[in-house]
Amino acid sequence: MNSRILLTVVTVAAAAVLAAACASGCTSDEASAGTARTSATARTTQPVTPPSTQMTSLTGTLRGGMMAIGGETTGWKIVGDGATGGVELDVSRVRDDVNKLDGRRVTVSGQMIDRKYVERGTVRMMRVETIREAK
Repeated sequence: MNSRILLTVVTVAAAAVLAAACASGCTSDEASAGTARTSATARTTQPVTPPSTQMTSLTGTLRGGMMAIGGETTGWKIVGDGATGGVELDVSRVRDDVNKLDGRRVTVSGQMIDRKYVERGTVRMMRVETIREAK
């Protein structure tokens, strides 16, 4: 008797998940096959807004040696004072300077870009044009 109730609860929960996934629009074939894309998946692969083309400056601690799934990272990040996370940096244009400033408080200037990775999807990062030690 308990297994029959559990099966009913699981079936109802699965139907609710599929209905929520199809709220944004999917075909009846996708819904019945259970292959409907969720809105969460769409959000991780497509940016909500395009990155700004304006130059931006950030100040924080420069961290190198970062790692991500499948090596999908530039390996560099700037972390604000007292913050966790940070902003990933593309430092290919300032490679010589960045190694000397690892672990120090810096100010970076550049443009925000979107980089597409296979595992991580679309990641917003800054393409650094200039880097200098902050005072």
